[in-house]
Amino acid sequence: MVNNSATVQPVLQSSAAQEALSVLLVEDNLGDAFLIQGMLGVVGASEAKEFQLQHVERLGDAIATLKQHPYQVILLDLSLPDSRGLQSLEQLEQVVPSVPVVILTGTNDETLATQAVNQGAQDYLVKGQITQEVLVRSIRYAIERQRTDEVLRLRTLELEETNQELKRQAQQLADANADLAAFNHTVAHDLRNPLAGIKTACALLNASLGEQDGKVTRYLGMIQDYSHQMGDVFEGLLQLAQLSHSPLQVQSVDLSATAQMIVSQLKIQHPKRQVKVAIAPQILVRGDSRLLWMLLDHLVSNAWKFTHGCQPANIEVGLCQSSDLPETMPCLAEQRVYFVKDNGIGFNMQHSEQVFTPFQQLTPEDEGQGIGLAMARCIVARHGGQIWCNTATGQGATFYWTLPLPAAQSAA
Repeated sequence: MVNNSATVQPVLQSSAAQEALSVLLVEDNLGDAFLIQGMLGVVGASEAKEFQLQHVERLGDAIATLKQHPYQVILLDLSLPDSRGLQSLEQLEQVVPSVPVVILTGTNDETLATQAVNQGAQDYLVKGQITQEVLVRSIRYAIERQRTDEVLRLRTLELEETNQELKRQAQQLADANADLAAFNHTVAHDLRNPLAGIKTACALLNASLGEQDGKVTRYLGMIQDYSHQMGDVFEGLLQLAQLSHSPLQVQSVDLSATAQMIVSQLKIQHPKRQVKVAIAPQILVRGDSRLLWMLLDHLVSNAWKFTHGCQPANIEVGLCQSSDLPETMPCLAEQRVYFVKDNGIGFNMQHSEQVFTPFQQLTPEDEGQGIGLAMARCIVARHGGQIWCNTATGQGATFYWTLPLPAAQSAA
């Protein structure tokens, strides 16, 4: 039986202007149904009722009613003439999945209550323990929770649709980049042979002419120079395409030892240069040793080149400590920041992105084809990191890049 107390007042009063909540009561026990109606204030005359209640005794009648009229909440008994247990809840949710259901039962079974809530019921009330306050609050909360769940469901669907669209766009971008890289590789590869033929023909023609015509010889020299420049561009395109597609051979790499070997080679190539190089010891990372060699080679060689004329010339290779990093640096979680720093000529920070663009040179005096830093960015990106620079004209440059932590360091 349902316990009703005459001393309990309704916990949530509605104003006359507020629309009554529509409730469908599915209960075959007429005595319990009458008490529920009394608790909800739908028995007797009243100027403003908080609830409008429709009572049916069978699940089939409830389903038929729900197909014809909308209700804001369902009070469901689990012992009906045509359905028993949680099967009743399952059938209702198939018909009206968005309407909250509050279970009313004479069985005080905690396991059954948990199963009912897990299956979608908003609450589980035991007859004989229900008060007016508990019932009204349960109905109110059930409606609000269902509204919240519906909002979350719609937001989740929106996020899933947005995520799918982002994945589609990312795939399109990846496909476009792959097509572009393949095109670059094809163009560079296919044009190398005819370009080599042009250079060979110019050399043979120049040799056959000798000193007979100085103007023709000069023009042939110009053609050869331009051919060499074009060949360098094609080689750069091929290298970029290979960097984008070649699989990574990940292993432990000692960046300190790599930097030492690169500096040793530079000293052999430029024996008259006096450059002070400081390399932090034991900079251990995981990555492709060949690509990381290329990365350091580009960065250290640039620092070596642009400190020419500096007295003294200083280059530093190291690992940033987290306490030394400005808040504006784009560092990522589970990554460390490395750097190559010099006191060379530097450049305007307005060009800090341009330097990573293929075949871009800041001054006509720059040697090479402007491919080195573009390759550096590609290498860092292949390893899941970022690269950026901090510089000022006449004040040197520092190139920073991030790499994921080695597994042992990340776990620590």
